[in-house]
Amino acid sequence: MTDAVMGPVRTASGSRGRSSTSAPDSGRDGLRRRGVYVVVPVKDLSGTKSRLAPVLDPAARAGLTLYMMGRVVSRAREAGLENVGVVSPDPIVLDEALKRGATPLAQKSRGLNPALEEGRLWATKNGASALLVLPADLPLIEAADVRDVLAEAADGSPVVISPDGARSGTNALLLRPPDALPFLFGPDSFEAHLKAARDLDAEARVCENQHISFDLDTAGDLAAYRGEGRP
Repeated sequence: MTDAVMGPVRTASGSRGRSSTSAPDSGRDGLRRRGVYVVVPVKDLSGTKSRLAPVLDPAARAGLTLYMMGRVVSRAREAGLENVGVVSPDPIVLDEALKRGATPLAQKSRGLNPALEEGRLWATKNGASALLVLPADLPLIEAADVRDVLAEAADGSPVVISPDGARSGTNALLLRPPDALPFLFGPDSFEAHLKAARDLDAEARVCENQHISFDLDTAGDLAAYRGEGRP
């Protein structure tokens, strides 16, 4: 169900994972999927997931990061999005991305938002009509969840945002065209992206999705993840 809130911003509750029988190139989401480019940013493995240091050693944190990144890439491709780029300064990450079928993008800048700008440049240079940003730490994501986000743009909305569980961070951001909004990832990015959309008079839809809202950052998150019988 969709409710209109705060002018151009609309909220929709996504399911645990919607089924879809649409063709990979275009479907009920109203997007030609060949034009949707995905960007997945990944930190240098030496500094990844530092908040898990009390429970995981550096090698385990690096392994977990690679596993989650691989899952995000795979699920995006299973949803029919063939153009997936992984932005990272780490050659091990880039090598793994290539093995997963993604385009490795060697990060030249520092920081998350500059890295995403590099991804946006790659997408626009290749003719992208829309850009989907997915963090690399979504261990529950399924292809149906990616389709949930795409479906929220069916009415032509230029911005779709999926928040984290606390409704503080942004765990998925769909922009059509790719430069519809500036990247404002960081503290309280969910509200920052909504405000940017309002300021630009761009209609934004909020996609609430159980799997996308779960990101794995802390020991508590890891315990919850393992509590579901995950490795």
